[in-house]
Amino acid sequence: MAHTKSRSQRRAAFIGIAGEMYDHLEDWYEEHPTASFGEVETEARRERRGLMGEVLRILVNERDTGFQWTPPRCEKCGEGMEFERYREWTVRGLEGDTKLKRAYYVCPNCTGETFFPPGSKTETASRSLERGGGSGGQSSGAAGKVIRIGSGSL
Repeated sequence: MAHTKSRSQRRAAFIGIAGEMYDHLEDWYEEHPTASFGEVETEARRERRGLMGEVLRILVNERDTGFQWTPPRCEKCGEGMEFERYREWTVRGLEGDTKLKRAYYVCPNCTGETFFPPGSKTETASRSLERGGGSGGQSSGAAGKVIRIGSGSL
């Protein structure tokens, strides 16, 4: 269930995406042979935002999504929590928009007790990366209190 990839796998994914961007720009320029430098630059800038969003997704999501083979313990009752699913949210950054993903756990005994793994310490523009659909680390529709352990960042 852990979605981790090695550094070389992440690099290969980046090179593939960068190559696709370059191919798109080559095709675009062939279709617009009289484009000014400014028009070429505008198209490259638009493509760059997509590339950077994907690069950030690779760097963050493909290292660690917060899945734990030994589930975290419920802060309320001490029992092991159950993996429910991965939650996704979009971070709108200066360089690109990125869809982040984290493992989400719930306590089978305590209604509303949830665990969303660390990641809130990683910030962009003084806002938590976990703020996409809610506040304080909750995605939209998240039920219960969000519990963070440790001070680890992504």
